[in-house]
Amino acid sequence: MKFHHSHTEELSGLLSKTSGKENRRIRRIVLIGCLINALLMILKLTVGYYGHSEALMADGYHSLNDFAADLIMLLFIGISFRKPDSRYSYGYGRYETFSTFMISIFLFFVAIHITLEAMESIREYAEGRILPQPDIWTVVVVIVSMCSKEFLYRFYRHGSIVTGVKALLTNAWHHRSDAMASVATLIGVSFAHFFGEEWRILDPIASLLLVVFIIIASTRMLIPAFRELMDRSCGKKECEEVEMTVASTPGVRRVFEIKSRMNGHYHIFEVTIGVRPDMSVEEASVIASSVEERLKKAWGDRIMVGVRTLPCR
Repeated sequence: MKFHHSHTEELSGLLSKTSGKENRRIRRIVLIGCLINALLMILKLTVGYYGHSEALMADGYHSLNDFAADLIMLLFIGISFRKPDSRYSYGYGRYETFSTFMISIFLFFVAIHITLEAMESIREYAEGRILPQPDIWTVVVVIVSMCSKEFLYRFYRHGSIVTGVKALLTNAWHHRSDAMASVATLIGVSFAHFFGEEWRILDPIASLLLVVFIIIASTRMLIPAFRELMDRSCGKKECEEVEMTVASTPGVRRVFEIKSRMNGHYHIFEVTIGVRPDMSVEEASVIASSVEERLKKAWGDRIMVGVRTLPCR
């Protein structure tokens, strides 16, 4: 069985077929977004810790999710796009998948930690203890964060218009939704700082709301990564499209079996077809090559395909 592999010019989930110039532009956009998310994460966690705001720290871990997603794209794409070799016959796409899986698991543990801390604060409040007052800088940082996320929304949206990459627009709206999520943080720290001791309970409550956002974002990364690591088949629609293309290839009498799975950004299909029993090995090889060419033409650089021929009456 023979597999063909082509190197693509795309970042996972963000880069499509583009010229080298556009590719560099998209990478620059993602890099700037990654740096801003890193700064926001450090700022929120630092000021949240020293400024006594659980909500701001939770928001900082939410920014960690965005930073990690960008970092995966920037660091692991180079590895995941390596060509197959003697060590990894199907390529290196799982490096990207595994890193996504591990970061998702880490964020789940972070969500548990934030929840326990918030519940402890709520218990202390219920017992009549006075919660610490968040520093004024916690309010400032939340406002800076919201403004930064709005900037990233406009920045990614402009990048999408210039490059024509729709995934950048999707990421732009993700940044705007992050800004909206920070509204809960702003309400929590503002009331806790400005309106007296009885309102300080809103800070840990706001951190619990941020836990929901962290879990949702982590789940959206974890489930696809887990399925891919478990070699789950590609979607029914995709397999049907492959079967139709294979079955319509001249010389193919029957499609016996189609196996599929994902490997990073690649779809892998292993196809078994039936050909005339009196056909020579050379003739059968020509038909197998034709099947591969038709699938590559239909799917572009997103597919690796192997074809096996069997005699069929």
